[in-house]
Amino acid sequence: MKGIIKSIAIVLLATTSLISCKNGETLQEYYVANQENSDFILVDVPTSLISKDSKVLDEKQKEVLKTVRKINIMAYPLKDGTTATFEAEIAKVTAILASDDYEELMKITSDQGNMKLYFRGEEDAIDEVVVFASQDSKGFVIARLLGNDMNIADMSSLAKTIQAGDIDISQFDGVMDVFN
Repeated sequence: MKGIIKSIAIVLLATTSLISCKNGETLQEYYVANQENSDFILVDVPTSLISKDSKVLDEKQKEVLKTVRKINIMAYPLKDGTTATFEAEIAKVTAILASDDYEELMKITSDQGNMKLYFRGEEDAIDEVVVFASQDSKGFVIARLLGNDMNIADMSSLAKTIQAGDIDISQFDGVMDVFN
């Protein structure tokens, strides 16, 4: 009887260990693994570079900006002879984002390319927002907004201000050249 209980306990412990271990790479691990890879362009931007004292931001937008800790941008520009590598990298990123940790919020497909928006966390308390954009002839870009208790509705208001050109985002020029 003791042997059966011992065997069941071992099986339960092993099962719990296997379930708690993640198989596959995380997006953070992917960033770190490619940090020194010259095929990628990486930019890490602390939100302190986007002034919270800006006169173009209203009080609500300043509060939204306080929930964002850091912005990571990674680009893989497509160069001659890198098509096979590009497709392998797209497959890796797609597999990472297909994990249960990320929830797809929006998908846009056009002749200009594809874009998907993902988030991780609860809808009203988001920890990470990921934008994954790709174009077969240019490459891909992954942008991550890391924060605490971010809200999608509030983030879209801030995005509209950025799109209107009211906030200086010149530090991102090198990365965005992938799609120019």
